[in-house]
Amino acid sequence: MPTSDYCIRTQQATDHSFLQHLYSSTRATELSAFGWPASAIDAFVLQQFWLQSRYYQDHFPNGDFWLIERHGQPIGRLYLAWGQVTVQLIDIALLPEQRGAGLGSRLLNELLARTDACGLAVKLHVESHNPALRLYQRLGFGIIADKDVYLEMHRSPQPATTDRLIDIRLPELRLDQKLLRHSSMEPAAARPD
Repeated sequence: MPTSDYCIRTQQATDHSFLQHLYSSTRATELSAFGWPASAIDAFVLQQFWLQSRYYQDHFPNGDFWLIERHGQPIGRLYLAWGQVTVQLIDIALLPEQRGAGLGSRLLNELLARTDACGLAVKLHVESHNPALRLYQRLGFGIIADKDVYLEMHRSPQPATTDRLIDIRLPELRLDQKLLRHSSMEPAAARPD
């Protein structure tokens, strides 16, 4: 998959319909086992989508909420919160037809190359039955806490190497006064971990 096929941009209010569809796709297998009518599943997913969105905005007010596009069409999301010593991978999700093709791995490798170069750790939460757990473990994340439904994972910064293939363009980032921010932003207040 050539680099030019994909881009990442800031999420906008007009993206909510896609983001709701994406969220629904991440819950489809789980909810199909409940035996609920489609209308009940739709209502539940809509409620959960808005609750999750509100939670992310409330708990990560300075987070980066990015949309992943291919050929101008949205295919996923990547949410990050940058701290002074740790980056929180809030969420990464791709449409079902985009999963398993290596894009998620490439995005994570790009993120890890950048955090390693800046000496930042990365933490995340993942459900124990999520297939991405194996990917996170391959990338050097270790489980630091079992929180019932979610596992908390952490990856310490690694020595920078040149063996990673970096071909996905995350928005340019810079280190300024020991804070990692977008290069297009004016100096801002510190982002908490």
